[in-house]
Amino acid sequence: MAGTLTTNEVAALVGLDESQVRKEVEHGLTGSGSPPRFSFTDAVYFGALAMLGLHLAVEDRRRLHELVARGMSRPKLPERIEWTPVLELRIGKVAEVIGDRLEHFEAWKSKLVVDERILGGEPVFPKSRLAVRNIGKQLLRGVSGDALREDYPYLKPRDIEFAKLYTLAYPRMGRPRERQAPAG
Repeated sequence: MAGTLTTNEVAALVGLDESQVRKEVEHGLTGSGSPPRFSFTDAVYFGALAMLGLHLAVEDRRRLHELVARGMSRPKLPERIEWTPVLELRIGKVAEVIGDRLEHFEAWKSKLVVDERILGGEPVFPKSRLAVRNIGKQLLRGVSGDALREDYPYLKPRDIEFAKLYTLAYPRMGRPRERQAPAG
């Protein structure tokens, strides 16, 4: 899994704004290559940042990243790492949460239908013509999951949760496709 996540994927996965992820790349803390790619260790670091909910100085973030990287490189992941004499990071729990979310998201994503004959290849939920990004965009505009489940009762809570994550991780790029006239 090392080096496989994009900026948008890691930001969506851990619940950070993608500008925060880009800022870490600019400071040389995470990401490698062009465009930057992120390892699972990077995702755990970003997960820890998101869960802390604190605004840390660059040097504090650098130290946190180093501690996470050191902990993640051990043969047996420690349950906790000491960050300061009074603060510990439950790295085992953070890695478990991020790993589970990534695993479940990848499994969910593999079930989506992508067929050029259905909405021009836009990913849709199985056995439907409902675009995943349609649901994700509604959630991002503030429509509640309950309202969407009422309108689309076949959607499961995980579909609602991951549609939003999918929309953030894979935004539509470029201009909409032009419809081609049927050959004839």
